[in-house]
Amino acid sequence: MPLPNIKHLIWLLILLPALAGMGLAASAHTDIGTPVANLEMTTLLGGKKPLLAENGSTVLFFFRPHQERSRAAMQELGPCLSEFADKAVHLVGVVSDSEVLSDVSTLVHETGFSAPVLVDTGDALYGSLALAMHPVVAVIGPDHKLTAFEPYRTIDFCAVLRSRMHLLLGDISESQMQHTLSPERVSESGQTQVARRYRAMAAMLFNSKSYEKALASVRQSLEHDPKLASANTLLGQILAAQGHCAQARAAFEQALALDATLSPASQSSSSCPVAD
Repeated sequence: MPLPNIKHLIWLLILLPALAGMGLAASAHTDIGTPVANLEMTTLLGGKKPLLAENGSTVLFFFRPHQERSRAAMQELGPCLSEFADKAVHLVGVVSDSEVLSDVSTLVHETGFSAPVLVDTGDALYGSLALAMHPVVAVIGPDHKLTAFEPYRTIDFCAVLRSRMHLLLGDISESQMQHTLSPERVSESGQTQVARRYRAMAAMLFNSKSYEKALASVRQSLEHDPKLASANTLLGQILAAQGHCAQARAAFEQALALDATLSPASQSSSSCPVAD
């Protein structure tokens, strides 16, 4: 059997990191449903803390201190998961003991990351989950089993992670989550695609009468694309259901200004009998 060309091997070694960054290693993790041991681990401040929450779910965030993607994810995670603060969802940072801990502390301070950070001695936890990239999130359910795995992405990381958390909490079904994550039209901008995902999530929450959660999601949609007429319509419908009629009418008017063909907006604008 002939030996492989040495030049080909060199090029493969050069390209592997780039290929991983493109998402080709996105499936690298242990099986969903794998039990995760609730180890006692050393904190960044030198104390001891259990890895997993006693009650509720734990979101483990694996990062590196000198990686821009880790910095971006760290800045995004806190606000992203803020709506789940009262739902027993606990965020925990995890960093290898091979890193300089003073550099980790600096990153935590600069990004305002308020969650506890645990030190993974010998990368034992990282290895036990068979991970192969940074940054990455692993979601551990109340039963201490791996329920979701999400590598960081620059476009819709928060939207995808929130969808997974709503699924875990029983707010939506698996098919509904997949609907919110379905690819959008390639002709649209990245921001509009993200806005549509948040809008889809908000619609499902609205239909299940989870009005506060729906309101949070539709506002996220409009932050990404204020000119998304369907999101303005949905905002009006949610506000109307909550009895905030003046705000609802303003949202419907904005939707109609963006797209006069949106009949649901004009119909809903007259169906709110309660004034603010």
